[in-house]
Amino acid sequence: MISKRIINSYLKQQKICNVRYRSTQINLEKLEKESTLSTSDYISEEAKLREEKIEQSRNKSRLREQDRNILLNKNPYPEPKFFHHGSLKYLRRTYGRYGEASGINPSLCWPIKEELDDAKEYEKLKYPSTIPDMIMQAKKLRKAKEENVAARQREIVKKMEKLEYWKQDLFDRIAKKEAEAKSAKERKERLVEEVKRHFGYAVDPKDDKFKEMLEKKEKEQKKAMKAEKRKQKEAKMMNQVLKTYETDKSVSVDDKETTNVEKIVPEKE
Repeated sequence: MISKRIINSYLKQQKICNVRYRSTQINLEKLEKESTLSTSDYISEEAKLREEKIEQSRNKSRLREQDRNILLNKNPYPEPKFFHHGSLKYLRRTYGRYGEASGINPSLCWPIKEELDDAKEYEKLKYPSTIPDMIMQAKKLRKAKEENVAARQREIVKKMEKLEYWKQDLFDRIAKKEAEAKSAKERKERLVEEVKRHFGYAVDPKDDKFKEMLEKKEKEQKKAMKAEKRKQKEAKMMNQVLKTYETDKSVSVDDKETTNVEKIVPEKE
């Protein structure tokens, strides 16, 4: 029984081997008939596949092909994959970024007739003047700018000449204000002394009586100062009137003398 089983298994294995051998023969014959590649082409294809596998094994970053191409400064899409890859704008931009490595014909970067016409129309609208006219306008603008700078410099020079006068005037005004403040302080102190003498005894300056008397004295002082200013103004006006009268009188006397001289001197024939 055991021997029969062994014989049957051996026969089955022989049948399987024969079938496999025949199937491989058939496949090889079919491949030889259908294949149109030569041995050199077959070897080159194998080399390409081997190189691709090596490149894939080198890609440790696991990036997509287009992303890896961008990282290596290569054209991310050597073959178009999206609808906009065939557009003129995309091709020009790709060539401008990657150059000859992009595999794009550089003649596409030259503008087409419609683009040239649009550029000419744009320049005509934006720059309606000719080049000589633009040069003349630029010269005029430069000349006007230079004249403005020269006028500004002359004005600065004139002001610098008056600088010392303005400084002296400022110092005089400051001195005048300081003198006025000092005189006002002295007047205040004199009024306080007068009020103290008026009462005849020591009075607290915060006392109401003292404040009332001080206010009264200040009013009297202001009234006297106003009267003094009025007198000075009137005297000044009178001096001006007298000066004008004297000048008019001297002019009229000179006119009379000249007329008398003309009457005495005979006219030449």
